[in-house]
Amino acid sequence: MVSMHKSARHAAPFLVTALALSACSGSTSPDPGVPESSLHFLSPNPGAPALVSDTVRFYAVVGQDRIASLYYQPVNGLGDSVQFLAFDVPANARIQQPDGTPVADGDSVLITVALADSSRLIVAFAPSGLTFSGQPAQLTLSFAEADSSLSASNKSSLALWRQEQPGERWHKVSSTVHQGALTVSGNVAGFTVYATAY
Repeated sequence: MVSMHKSARHAAPFLVTALALSACSGSTSPDPGVPESSLHFLSPNPGAPALVSDTVRFYAVVGQDRIASLYYQPVNGLGDSVQFLAFDVPANARIQQPDGTPVADGDSVLITVALADSSRLIVAFAPSGLTFSGQPAQLTLSFAEADSSLSASNKSSLALWRQEQPGERWHKVSSTVHQGALTVSGNVAGFTVYATAY
């Protein structure tokens, strides 16, 4: 009888640990995403200016800060234009090629950012499958020239969303809405397509 009680006392901590691990594993389940039909993608205002260019290409160099941008054309001949997209690759971001090969310090990789769907302001990154570790890259998209019917509630609910493959579900990116600047920013851990939606 004594040995049975002793075994029970020793088993109890292991049972608690197992339950705790089970609870932890349940809390880190993969994000299931949402179907495309449940999202409201931003669309440009009918009178919104066109982009100066719908594509930007640049070399990201490991160990150097690099920023790429897309701008709207100036309105009514004004010198200033609204920035639609800013993509920032910090110097301490570690870059891996799509096959998992790390890009060495001082080496570069050609990155392409393009407006893939002008009606829903979806942007695509290439090479597809490129990833970042350490400090991630950051994407900022403007909604200054987006649908003017957006309510204040809709604006506060905006976020960046990503889709890995066409037809798959969309996954929410941890985002910050900058109401004054009319932009949404979020971290980019890997290359695929991104959009602003609510």
